[in-house]
Amino acid sequence: MTRQTVTQKQLITFRQGVIILAIFLLSLFAFKYAQNVMRIRAAQDELAELEGAVADVQEEQIAVDEDFVNSMSPAVVEAFSKEEMGWVQRGEHIYIPVPAASPTEGEPKAPSRGDSTQEEAPPPPNWRQWMTLITDAGD
Repeated sequence: MTRQTVTQKQLITFRQGVIILAIFLLSLFAFKYAQNVMRIRAAQDELAELEGAVADVQEEQIAVDEDFVNSMSPAVVEAFSKEEMGWVQRGEHIYIPVPAASPTEGEPKAPSRGDSTQEEAPPPPNWRQWMTLITDAGD
C-alpha cells in the first residue's frame, strides 16, 4: 500500500481548486457574453424601428414641403381666400341665395291651452333650492 504524503494531497487539492475556478470563470464569461449578445440584438431591433420611423418622417416632411411650395402660388391663395375665408376681390359681387318659403308653410299657429308644447315656468334658481333644503331639513 502506498501512502500519500501531505504535499501530494495539497497538490491535488490545489489543482482541483484551479480547475473549479477556471470552470466558474468560463461559465461566468459565457453568461455575460450571452447577455451582451441579447442586449446588442435588442439595440439593433430598436435601431431598425427608429430608422423606419425616421424614413416615415422624412417622407412626410417632403410632402409637407411640396404642399407649402404649392400653397404659395397666387391661384391657391385666391381659391383659399374665397372658399375658406369668404373673401372677395374688389369689383366682385356676392350673391347669397335665400330659400323661398313653400306655399304650405305659413305662419306658425299659436299654441292652445291644452297643447303640451306650451312652455312651462322655469325651475327655481339654485340658491332658492338650497335655501329650501336648509330651512326644511329640520321639519
